[in-house]
Amino acid sequence: MDDKQENLLTLSLPSQLVSIDEELWRMAEDRVQEILWTIEPNVLSEVNRKDVIDYVQRLIKGYYGAKVRIL
Repeated sequence: MDDKQENLLTLSLPSQLVSIDEELWRMAEDRVQEILWTIEPNVLSEVNRKDVIDYVQRLIKGYYGAKVRIL
């Protein structure tokens, strides 16, 4: 597992290293994708999503000085 995934998983438990094997990680990603496919976005949810993305990008740029691109 790469460091980015481990860092995301340890945010809620900073004193413990949480490790998830690749198969379990893939299963979780598949389930998330299924959920996202069932959610139908609307104008308000898209505006909120973009606001969250902008906020996170500003946080990362302010903290790390790096620009984040969303693909």
